[in-house]
Amino acid sequence: MSLFLGRIHYIMYEKIIFQEDILESLLKFLDKDESAKLKKDLDREFPIERGELEDIIDTSNIHAWLDKRVVRSENRLAKAVSILLKNFDLEKIKNKFFEIGKNYNGGKTPLEAFNFITSKFLDGMPCDHALAILKNDKDELVFTVEKDVHESIWKNYVDPKNYWILRDNFIEGSLKSSNIKFEKIDENYILRK
Repeated sequence: MSLFLGRIHYIMYEKIIFQEDILESLLKFLDKDESAKLKKDLDREFPIERGELEDIIDTSNIHAWLDKRVVRSENRLAKAVSILLKNFDLEKIKNKFFEIGKNYNGGKTPLEAFNFITSKFLDGMPCDHALAILKNDKDELVFTVEKDVHESIWKNYVDPKNYWILRDNFIEGSLKSSNIKFEKIDENYILRK
């Protein structure tokens, strides 16, 4: 257990805030009253504090505090997607993730793109080793999901495959203006020039 805030704790909190920013964009699908009601429900059920990490974190139990916020953030996004899918088809939500992704620069090389992906998504703590690189050269990087840390939460709301579909669309959007191609073949993801 950490007794002080390190770089990894800030990185994890930034990933939580990144996912919250995606959630905020998704809430724009709903009219103002529906959006406010859903946001209020999510804040009550799965609260996420915003602010300077050192001011809001429980410094006596840093890892547990962050882990709890990761779970809350995952529940918030999964629940919101499940509610949106009652009114909108998956294609529309996929397109929204792609559009959100276009606001980011996913990188100019396969390794930069992989590092971008790992800097944004809540694939557990680094010690969870959720993603594994299978091949890494200057023109191609292949990785796989060793441990799906999202499934256990998403299955409570929607088919967990929806998480990966939406995430992949975000990644494709973030690479739209680069020369990097992103595809999934069987269980592997490929980033290539």
